[in-house]
Amino acid sequence: MNIKNSTDGNPSTETFDRYHVALRGRVGDAKYKSWFMDLGLEELTEECVTLSTGTEAKRDMLDQRFLPVLADIWRKEIGPISKLRLTVHKKLKEYAAKIDALEEKRARSNGDKRAYDDRAFGAKLSPASQRKDDADDFKDIATPLDERRTFEAFAVGDSNRIGWAAAHQALVKGRSRELIYFYGQSGVGKTHLLQAVAHEWQKDAARGSSAYVTYNNLISACVSAVWSNSTQALHKSLLQNTLLSFDDIHFLEGKNRTQEELLIVIDAALDSGKQVVIAGELPPAKLAEAGINQRLADRLSGGICAPINQGDETLRLQVLRKRIEQSPAKCSISDDVLQFIARTFTQSMRETIGALNQLTLMYGDQEIAVDLDAAKSVLKSRLEDRRKVATLDDAIAAGAEAFGLKLDDMTCRAQPQRLVRARHAVVWCSREVLKESFPRIGKALKRDHTTAMSSYRRAQALLERDKAFQDGVRRIREALEG
Repeated sequence: MNIKNSTDGNPSTETFDRYHVALRGRVGDAKYKSWFMDLGLEELTEECVTLSTGTEAKRDMLDQRFLPVLADIWRKEIGPISKLRLTVHKKLKEYAAKIDALEEKRARSNGDKRAYDDRAFGAKLSPASQRKDDADDFKDIATPLDERRTFEAFAVGDSNRIGWAAAHQALVKGRSRELIYFYGQSGVGKTHLLQAVAHEWQKDAARGSSAYVTYNNLISACVSAVWSNSTQALHKSLLQNTLLSFDDIHFLEGKNRTQEELLIVIDAALDSGKQVVIAGELPPAKLAEAGINQRLADRLSGGICAPINQGDETLRLQVLRKRIEQSPAKCSISDDVLQFIARTFTQSMRETIGALNQLTLMYGDQEIAVDLDAAKSVLKSRLEDRRKVATLDDAIAAGAEAFGLKLDDMTCRAQPQRLVRARHAVVWCSREVLKESFPRIGKALKRDHTTAMSSYRRAQALLERDKAFQDGVRRIREALEG
């Protein structure tokens, strides 16, 4: 990665200042001052950059509205990355520095030169006089629930039906409690289901209390507990709840001590008949490969594992309609606009919702009807960002969705008419919108270039007389160019 480092091993102030300057130029002074001035750099690896902001609410807003822009600017100004993520400012570095210093001192005095593989933790480093046995010291470990993330506000489709069923299983009374693990890529609704379970749990006082814990709160609490020699108090604070929900477990990669404490809590909770619900991006079989404790991965695989996949256009449209129903915005947004957003912003459900949020941010306090032209004007920057990254793979995926097919159907050898027509549409859009060559188009579809050329000619003929084909091409074009 092309990035200068300062003497302490962190990216130089000059480099990150350059990023801020580029960010300000892209979003404008007003948005920069409102949303980005406090943006800090928490962690940088060859694969991922982690930026931080001041609050959970602000982090969620940036994640929904600006994540693609933040990542795009980083790649252009600093260097290539696979992923950019957002977190909240923490004092973890201060704790880690103190702990590392004490661990190093102890190692020197004992002649212990072993590798210290978890920077955030040491073993009982504080004197006994500093112990804290009061569970109230960790009462802030739980994050308040978002009142919008309920079962009523969750749209159900084929991609998340298993997760929906598993979430309701957690609420069944009179059954033995099993750990439930939701997994799927970012933006598919895992956090929504976690919080929906907690909301429903809290409606019945007889069930007991619940705690929804984010990965960064868990890491922070574990650092504090180890530093103050009060891990038992941390366990007690968590186990006083009858429902425990832990989010984004995959971010505990390399946090060995946090994983150990979490495993202790999970085992104790399940042994005492409590309900544990966890969410992460990876299936259990992949967690150990990603740096998660094998025993912890085994616990997850032994529970109810519920995959949640990316929703299709129909599900995205349902989500948008539910959001509009719950929104206090004064403006009215036509169904044509909602359909356009659902067709166009397909990277994740967060991206889809973020586009709607951008419209309500602009027009929410006005009693006007937002039509398609007005929506495209407001979403111009988002549409431009999507246009910059469109590829042949994007065209094929858009073609499958536009014609109601599976992705594998687009490149298989089968030749039924509905598959062939979809391929014609993809070839035409790849040629006209992406300006790709016939050899490259053919290769992407696992055909030769002469087949791609023939397909293009047939697409031109269909566009002149077939309304359904025209509609499919329009959907693919919107996905590729906005």
